[in-house]
Amino acid sequence: MKKLIALAVCALSALAAHAETYVLSIGINDYPEIKQADGEVYDSDLSGCVNDANYMQSLFSSKFGVKPQNMRVLTDDKANLNNLVENLKWLITTAKAGDQIVFTYSGHGAQVEVETSEEADGIQEVLVLADMNLIPGSLFGEIAKTMTLNGIHSTFVFDSCFSGGMSRSVDGKVKARVKTLGVLKPKSASKVKDAASKVRGIVPKSKGQGTAESAFLFASKETNPSSDISGLEGVEPHGLFTLLLMDVMNANPQASLRDMYDYMDASLAEINESFKKNNVDMQFDQGPNFEASAARSSQPIILKK
Repeated sequence: MKKLIALAVCALSALAAHAETYVLSIGINDYPEIKQADGEVYDSDLSGCVNDANYMQSLFSSKFGVKPQNMRVLTDDKANLNNLVENLKWLITTAKAGDQIVFTYSGHGAQVEVETSEEADGIQEVLVLADMNLIPGSLFGEIAKTMTLNGIHSTFVFDSCFSGGMSRSVDGKVKARVKTLGVLKPKSASKVKDAASKVRGIVPKSKGQGTAESAFLFASKETNPSSDISGLEGVEPHGLFTLLLMDVMNANPQASLRDMYDYMDASLAEINESFKKNNVDMQFDQGPNFEASAARSSQPIILKK
């Protein structure tokens, strides 16, 4: 019996020692111009999203030891529906029980009017790809559930409006532009269904059982915008949420999710108070938030091996 227990412990130790982290990051600055109903053309480009995606990858490598071969990034026109599906397939099917996957997105978010029992308010939050295909936010909940059932940990980071929801404004050289395309018309709902159908059905190759956790990190609540900041002296353009996240991860990579969000809330309050004292006509009403179990909330953004 003792020998059996010893073998089991060795097997579990080997599994933990060889657990891998796989990361897919999306960052989109370059969007097509949008023609309004009145004929006016709207420039929907953003500034800091590509930086967000690249820097998140850099942090995961330098602060958490994620292997370069385990990370992929899609930016601008590469972040289209076909490439997203192929890379989500890589992410989902490469991981095995005991591993963890991380998905990060920085870009436009929007809301779509839908007729479905899934959305009580008739509004569905979506991510907007570079080719204007729309990805329903609920799809990532489905992916998280699939991963959990197969013993694979998952973390999703959304720096976009309505990420729990997505935003950006102008003040001198400093630009804070809204990362939202607003509420899209019902005809856009078919795009949501088409995109979702291409992702559903991807399942892990390696079936597993065991305890796994998922976590969702949002730049804003479901009804709030999020901000894309450019023009700050000495600072490259970034999403405000990603700037705050980068700050806390650099300072303390092993900070728990709960501590990270306490820090970001305090930082936002300090920024807004500083604006108020200096008579700057700008306030960030973003309200970053996260969803995770109590156990996962007490752990860092990347789980320790």
